[in-house]
Amino acid sequence: MAQDSTIINPPVKTKITGYHVGVVQILFATNKGETVFFDRTSVYSVGFPFGITFNTAGKLKIDLELVPFINPYIYSDLPYNIHLLYHPGILYPLKGGWTLGMRAAFEIGQGQFGFTPLINKGFKTGKGTTFFIELVLPGRFGPEKASGYTQLGGIHMGLGF
Repeated sequence: MAQDSTIINPPVKTKITGYHVGVVQILFATNKGETVFFDRTSVYSVGFPFGITFNTAGKLKIDLELVPFINPYIYSDLPYNIHLLYHPGILYPLKGGWTLGMRAAFEIGQGQFGFTPLINKGFKTGKGTTFFIELVLPGRFGPEKASGYTQLGGIHMGLGF
């Protein structure tokens, strides 16, 4: 007697998990024992991250992000400074919409490099998008040998698709 059998294929994971856009505001920087808060116009800058996230065979995600930054010099003869942050990284999704991540950082036009640890909380909007808020703690070296290490802290908010 032949028995009917059905072949069930496991769901196929797409290579691209999603995209995101947002705004990032650095709030403070600490270098050589001095902390500067970014409420002063002389050091104020804002970034506009956008990126694409890829699945891996496991739970980790690979995220490629570019962040154009603008620094308007309000009380200076200079109109503004613009630079680009190349920010590839890995993301590890947790339960409840939380994600941990680590990014490499290459600040093109600033001569700085470093890393950015992050923790992210996403909130589904019900329309195929997710609003997220993220705490970022960038660590940077440079631009000069004597510059040393700078620790920053900031907030990144945006939408994931």
